[in-house]
Amino acid sequence: MNQITRSLIGAVGLAGAAYAVNVADNWFRYGHPRRVREDAKDALLDKFMRDYDVRERHEVAVMAPADVALAAAQEIDFDGFRIVRAIFRAREVILRSKPDATKRPKGLIEAMKSIGWGILAERPGREIVMGGFTKPWEPNPVFHALPPDQFAAFVEPDCVKIVWTLRVTPEPNGGSTFSTETRAVATDASARRKFRAYWSFLSPGIVLVRLAMLRSLKEAADRRWRLEGDDIIADAHAQLTHAATIDAPPRDVWPWLVQMGCQRAGWYSWDALDNAGVRSADRIIPELQHLAVGDVLPARPVGAGGFKVLRLVPERALVLDGASPEWAGTWAFELQPLGENETLLVTRYRASYPPNTRMSILLPVLATVHAFMERKQLQTIKHHAERMHRAA
Repeated sequence: MNQITRSLIGAVGLAGAAYAVNVADNWFRYGHPRRVREDAKDALLDKFMRDYDVRERHEVAVMAPADVALAAAQEIDFDGFRIVRAIFRAREVILRSKPDATKRPKGLIEAMKSIGWGILAERPGREIVMGGFTKPWEPNPVFHALPPDQFAAFVEPDCVKIVWTLRVTPEPNGGSTFSTETRAVATDASARRKFRAYWSFLSPGIVLVRLAMLRSLKEAADRRWRLEGDDIIADAHAQLTHAATIDAPPRDVWPWLVQMGCQRAGWYSWDALDNAGVRSADRIIPELQHLAVGDVLPARPVGAGGFKVLRLVPERALVLDGASPEWAGTWAFELQPLGENETLLVTRYRASYPPNTRMSILLPVLATVHAFMERKQLQTIKHHAERMHRAA
């Protein structure tokens, strides 16, 4: 037996042991779900199911406004996920189910409604609650919706009531936290015995489906949130978005943007890395306040070349050419008023490149470096703009 074979056997054994531990944990925790965090409590879910046998909740930070993130979640298409198709196929094999050949509509909510789930409640732009009852242990379970005012009181024997939600919470950085929570309760002792076995053995697959959804949502929401300059590169392969909420109006943030650049006011980031150690300006420089389309913001402390201004909308948007010899790119800064004296500063870098192995390896490294520099830049601009606004 060679080393590769032994490694594969060891990996399979380890995965099997992890699965066994998970099954045992699910079995003993059944009927005793973990306590809900104070900030994760959901009054809308409680309205339909306050007591439950099992509960699963997952969340992810999304760099997009709450309403955009929720809209993206509602349009997720599970058929596009290989891992989800594999899990459903595994369930068919284990329970000897018949494949579902029905043509389902696109989008998560519409697809779930076509299966039998019903909408119980909705807070526009913030949350949608779905529910139904079924016998999940059957090879081909049938889902049945219930009127919202009858759901909580439903106790038909030998069934499991299930309620789940898609929920978004706005965050101070302009993004949001997306969460999905599922609760289920058996209606009698017989259903409880069968559902306990089903949940213990098959819930790992359900969790994987949820995790696949969260991973896809981050990208889907980011791309759905359209910003100035997105149209310049319509077929971008990569997109990196960051934002900061600034306690100052756009007019107090804009001057810091138009004077950016090496040999100018600097980039307000880690000066030792992007400005040869020259400290970025901490004041507004009047002679650098006249920027126009076609101007170039120097990228290096010496020499020519830099970021050409592609689009400029005073006190709203600045879009730069972020191309390199290996890819086409744009670097956008957009100011979104949140109130009389509050602004969301959003930055986005988009790039299009020939897909290849080198870029697949290089992109995560570049994304990490960009995030490190960009966050510092946003923090510095926020500090300067808020200081200027307080002094005005």
